Amino acid sequence: MVADVGYNGVLGSHLQSELLQYNQISPKYLTAFGTVAQSITVLNSLVGSATANAAGVFAPFPGFNTLWGSRATVAQALRPYPQYTYIDTYAGQGDHSGHSTYHSMIVKFSKRMTAGLTFTASYVLSKILTDSDTAWGVQYAADFFNRGLEKSIGQFDVTHDFKFAGVYDLPFGKGQRWMKSGPGAWVLGGWRISSINVYDSGQPVGVGTSLTLPIYANSAAGRLPAYVTSYNGWQPSYSGSFDPAIDKFFVPYGAGPFPTQGSGTALNSIGNETRYNPKLRLFPNLNETMSLTKTFPIKERAKMEFRAEAFNVFNRVRFGTGSTTLQSQTFGVLTGAGSQINSPRQLQLAVKLYF
Repeated sequence: MVADVGYNGVLGSHLQSELLQYNQISPKYLTAFGTVAQSITVLNSLVGSATANAAGVFAPFPGFNTLWGSRATVAQALRPYPQYTYIDTYAGQGDHSGHSTYHSMIVKFSKRMTAGLTFTASYVLSKILTDSDTAWGVQYAADFFNRGLEKSIGQFDVTHDFKFAGVYDLPFGKGQRWMKSGPGAWVLGGWRISSINVYDSGQPVGVGTSLTLPIYANSAAGRLPAYVTSYNGWQPSYSGSFDPAIDKFFVPYGAGPFPTQGSGTALNSIGNETRYNPKLRLFPNLNETMSLTKTFPIKERAKMEFRAEAFNVFNRVRFGTGSTTLQSQTFGVLTGAGSQINSPRQLQLAVKLYF
């Protein structure tokens, strides 16, 4: 028997990401022309219009209106490089601004084969902080001028991770402790039971908004964080176990930590939410896989093996979140097949001939 206790730490820098958006308009313009609502009106107006002229914003270079036509807005004129909508630092793998830190305590206990039993158990307590979970399918930073808003608990952070794997050969039959010969040895001998069990805490959850801001280019919007008053209270109190026919994963939009923000389709400010909430997780992942194997010796160099396997033996259901967009009609509502994020129980039988 061997027990190990260890620490694992990883720091990642210059990670490939998709955060840099050099052509984002400064958020200061959201209040530069009066109230937020008035500023948004100015930003969406065309250069050369009475509204733009009154705000003191004119074409940044000759031919600006001809180049952009109906998109020659004040917002476009105020971009650092008004001849472009956005500057792509991602497709050419040029954005290596990502950063991450990972810390974990690892406890492992293993037992080598003795009396037909062998097993390994491990427990990991860990935490990852990052602004770049992946280089694929991410969004530009919510605010290029405040990149710290992207640093959060990692998407794949699993605080508690316990795994157990074991194999046990039943003590019957040839070479075993009991019933070494005769009919009993043939019936009860050659059986093996094995199991792989996984018990993980859920990954963190975040919410988003469908409202937009004119500081983003339509074809390359940055992450649209919601405005939240707290990272607590995102879920209602369930009476008993979670029932997707009755319960919602989140409290309603406009209640608790999710105040109504903006009017119409526009935000009135950049939200303050980090990418994921460290205090709210998906439901835990609990899974057991078991197999039962019987070996039938035929000759000295041939044998047949029968195997019965069950995945998710206890048919545990792991529910999802429903829509994570605040303004969605299905925000936090679990509907359809996508509401279950694990696979139901599966059984399979197999026969294998060794020769």
